[in-house]
Amino acid sequence: MQWSTAAEQFVAALASSDPTPGGGAAAAQTAAMGCALVIMAVQTTLKRDTTPADVRARLDKSLKRLGSLKTQLSVYVRKDSEAYAAYLTARKLPKDNPSRARVLQDALLFAARVPADTAATAIEVLKETDSIKDDVAKIIFSDVLCGKHLLQAGIRCAVENIRANLAFIENEDQKNLFEKQIAVFLKSC
Repeated sequence: MQWSTAAEQFVAALASSDPTPGGGAAAAQTAAMGCALVIMAVQTTLKRDTTPADVRARLDKSLKRLGSLKTQLSVYVRKDSEAYAAYLTARKLPKDNPSRARVLQDALLFAARVPADTAATAIEVLKETDSIKDDVAKIIFSDVLCGKHLLQAGIRCAVENIRANLAFIENEDQKNLFEKQIAVFLKSC
């Protein structure tokens, strides 16, 4: 099956000695998988003849929102690698370059924003999931719960990636903002 080959390739890439994909990409991919499981449960419920019309309407609306959120999470998988590449590029600037410090700090902020955006998006998925959890067919509800666990794991991993960058960010206001976000993110788990 092609999906298993793609999954194996991503896992192999994570296990390689290359720094990307790394923890941020894994966090985003984990959250995207959690969202995908919720989407599958919604679609399965919509296929059932016994699903009432009012439930169908709510699930159809939720399905569109979840699809958009899953797409966002998938983008963060790639953006995490872009953030790391920007950091490496900044580090390669000559030490006597007057803009090096600013470029390096910008790269560190980008590297912290990507997992912060991942966590914020995963929280939106959790909220959407909670809004429709009573509408999902009981036969498939375990997948909703698995999806929620994956989303929470993605959030926790994203937080670790934010923290890894915070140690090097010099702007105290930015650091404080990220710390506040971390507290909100962890409350959702």
